[in-house]
Amino acid sequence: ERGWHKYPPSSKFKQDDEVGISGTKTFEIVVSPNENKQSLPPLAFSYFDPAKEQYVTLHSEPTAITVQGGATAPNVAVQQPSSSPVTAPRGRPPVPNATKPQDILYQLTEPSRTAEFKPLYARRGFWAAQSLPFAALLFFAGWKIRRARLDDREARRISALQHEAAQLMHKLRHDDASPREYYSEASRIVRLKAALASGNRGIDPNVMDAEKAADTFKLDTEARDRLRRLFEQNDEWQYSGTHNGPGRISPENRRDVLELIENLG
Repeated sequence: ERGWHKYPPSSKFKQDDEVGISGTKTFEIVVSPNENKQSLPPLAFSYFDPAKEQYVTLHSEPTAITVQGGATAPNVAVQQPSSSPVTAPRGRPPVPNATKPQDILYQLTEPSRTAEFKPLYARRGFWAAQSLPFAALLFFAGWKIRRARLDDREARRISALQHEAAQLMHKLRHDDASPREYYSEASRIVRLKAALASGNRGIDPNVMDAEKAADTFKLDTEARDRLRRLFEQNDEWQYSGTHNGPGRISPENRRDVLELIENLG
C-alpha cells in the first residue's frame, strides 16, 4: 500500500525443548507513514496447519492510529556583512560529533539482536551429538562379536574335555587294562571332571590334584580319603614301575574306583 515506508522485517525464535524442534517464532516489521494515515492496513500471514493438512491465511483487523507532525523547513543560516575582520578563535579544533545517527529500527543499527533460525541439521552440535550413539553402537557390536568368539572357543574346549572323559570312562568299564594304565586313566577322568565342574574358563585339567578336585566337588572326609588313595596309587604305578605289586586289579578295586568317579559331580 502506498504512503508507507517499510523497514526490513525480523524474526525471533524461542524454543521450548532441548533440540529446537518446537517453540514460538515471532515476526516483527516496522512501518512509518509518509502521509497522514488514519489506520494501519490489514496484515495477512499464511502458514501450514498440520491438523487441517493445508495452508491457512490469517488476516488482522485495521488498527486506528494518529499521525502527528509534518515536514520541517530547513534552517538557513544568514551571515551579516561586517567591515571588521573576523579573527578565528585560537584553541583546539572542533571535535566532530561521534554520535551515530539513530534509526528507529534496531535491526539496522544492532543487527546482532536479530534472531536467526537455523534448521536442526544445520547446527554445529547436531552431528556431534549423533556421533556419540553411533560410536557406542560400534563398540557394542565389536564387544558382542568378541564375546561370541570367546564363548564359541570355550564351548569347543568343554566339548573336547567331555568327549575325552566319556572315552576314558568307557575304557575303564570294558577294557582289561594294566594297573598302571587303569589308575592313570582314572586320575585323568577326575582331573577332567574337576576342570569342567570348576566353572573357571580355560582351566587346565593337568593342574588339578587330589586336594583341588576334592574342594571343587566339596567331598566329605571319607570321599576325600578315597580320592587321595586313587592319586597315590597312580603315582606309585607311574614312578615305581609295573614290576612292584600285582599285575592285575581286583574286581573290588575296580568297582570302588568306578563308584568314586561316577559319584563326582
